[in-house]
Amino acid sequence: MAISTMNLMETETIFCVCEAEGFQDEYTVTETPKGYIVRRTVKNISEKTLKLKELKSELCGISFGGEPQEDYYYANENARLFCNLTVPLDYNRLDDNAKDNEKFALPVDRRWCDPGVQAGRICSSPYQPFPAVLISNYKADKGIVCGSLSQDVFYHSFEVGHKDGKAYLEIYSSFKDIGYREVQAGEELVDIFYIGEADCADDINQIFENYTAVLRRFLKNNQGAKETNRHSLVWDSWNDGIYRDVSEEMLLKEARAVKALFPTVEWLQLDDGYSSYCHENVDLDAHGLGVPYEGAEGIDKVKFPNGLKGYTDKIKEIGLKPAIWIGGFCPVKTKIYQERPEWFIDYTYRIDWTQPLDVSQGQVRDYMCYALDKLVVEYGFEGVKHDFWSYAFEDRHDLLKNKDKSGYEYREWWHKELRKRLPAYGYLETGCDVSMGNPFIGEYFNNYRFGLDVGAGHWNNIKTSMFWSVAVLSPHTGDLFIPNSDSIGLLPGLGDEDFMFVVNWQIITRTLVEISGRFSRVDENNPRLKILQRAVQYLNNGENVYFAKYDYRQKGVTLPEIIYIDSAFDCKDTGYKTVAVFNSAEEMKEIRFTPADIGLTDGEREVEYVWENKREVLDSFEFMLKPHQSILLKIKK
Repeated sequence: MAISTMNLMETETIFCVCEAEGFQDEYTVTETPKGYIVRRTVKNISEKTLKLKELKSELCGISFGGEPQEDYYYANENARLFCNLTVPLDYNRLDDNAKDNEKFALPVDRRWCDPGVQAGRICSSPYQPFPAVLISNYKADKGIVCGSLSQDVFYHSFEVGHKDGKAYLEIYSSFKDIGYREVQAGEELVDIFYIGEADCADDINQIFENYTAVLRRFLKNNQGAKETNRHSLVWDSWNDGIYRDVSEEMLLKEARAVKALFPTVEWLQLDDGYSSYCHENVDLDAHGLGVPYEGAEGIDKVKFPNGLKGYTDKIKEIGLKPAIWIGGFCPVKTKIYQERPEWFIDYTYRIDWTQPLDVSQGQVRDYMCYALDKLVVEYGFEGVKHDFWSYAFEDRHDLLKNKDKSGYEYREWWHKELRKRLPAYGYLETGCDVSMGNPFIGEYFNNYRFGLDVGAGHWNNIKTSMFWSVAVLSPHTGDLFIPNSDSIGLLPGLGDEDFMFVVNWQIITRTLVEISGRFSRVDENNPRLKILQRAVQYLNNGENVYFAKYDYRQKGVTLPEIIYIDSAFDCKDTGYKTVAVFNSAEEMKEIRFTPADIGLTDGEREVEYVWENKREVLDSFEFMLKPHQSILLKIKK
């Protein structure tokens, strides 16, 4: 059924298909300056409950004016799934042995891509990707973008390829965590998505501009757009080598230290390690949401002799706000799993030593609310880092026992329950699966972790997080949902060059949400401490970040060398741009750019070398950098 003829490249038509008997499929197409809004309403007009697997739309007959074999697609999950940003349209993604397909010589790295995740439709990974796809041609400057405008019920995934030498884009409206959705008699399901042009498909900074302009009109009252976490820091107890080595005494000592050393620290976050299970099983998996099931014995009384309520009262007396880590997984050796195995999803296709609760069961939802009342309300925490939560809401497989609601519908229920137990100023932070920037999550969450732990000294983790940051930050939606790269800290596992690389990267990407470390033990003259104090003295998390001279169409992991923001990083002065220059290679490298490359007119500019305390006047910029070296500059506009 053709719904509209659209003047996008040489596109012919869209087809919407809903062939199930008993459904009424109605749609409207509204034109925008650069595209179209498609709204579909599917209604069960029968007198019985029906099963709906998914809806399909198709955009076909697309030509970008170049050779078809040069057509590709871009979705920001590619950075994680393929260690490559663009993928040719005809690449065999659906073969789970795609890493062995040498046709396009894509360097597939499975380290951060779990089994069963890679070989799905585009944007179907559980990594909460920015919900849009671009198709274009490596020789073209135009492209076509399709993206979600609602995630109330459906999620959108895509298939691409060629028919008769022309490109096609198949758009699937499906349900997370269920194989089909039970639709009651008379019930309506609404699906909304966008199709439009990308004016500058060759510039990663501008790919989704037209889509996000429309998307902003559809997003609800987002917590992620609020001030919480934007200009202040969270001290957390996991990173910088602390992990589960926590106690009330230790945390109070660190609270007093960070209060004195870092005026921008507002929150003290207790991470994993407060449960008695973790005390006895230090090498086992994280345990959070299942702790209240164990009653009074669930909290480690050796570490917290006054209980968690006594602990939070003392944190507030110091002048900080207490926050807590909650893990959504329950290890299979814990009491809740041993006594209530029927409450859990079978998630062994990815992991077998810990499992997620089945939110489709009423008893499970009742317990989850009880757990929040204990962990958040009764114990007095005002912020929550919610880790390992997404598996029951974001997976493309058929996992939930009951099919009356989709994973996204249950996601909204759970996030509402979390949010209503927090004060208006409280924050929610999302953890694993590491998010790839889905702004719809910002309706209830304030910030999202996208980076890997880097403080232990793993250089590959630093490079991987930097690569992911290109995909996460380039849509410029940080004002809608705050990106959080990883805790900054003294990073004792890193040498000085690598330490400065991380500091400069986190400064320039405006992702400094967390700080960590045993600062009560640090000499006040420690040079790294002085650097940290300047790095976090003024924060503006979520500010637009730009990648200069960056060709995202190159094959393989290409890390950015020049990143900039349109402000001074350490004050509100708008008369500056801040520019960071990076050499992630293992050999010396010369890096050049001009004022025009960072959005300025050509001519002489006053330049401040931030950490060298040096100034000079330049009309072009040329730097010879050692391996892993970075430079932070303030350049007058």
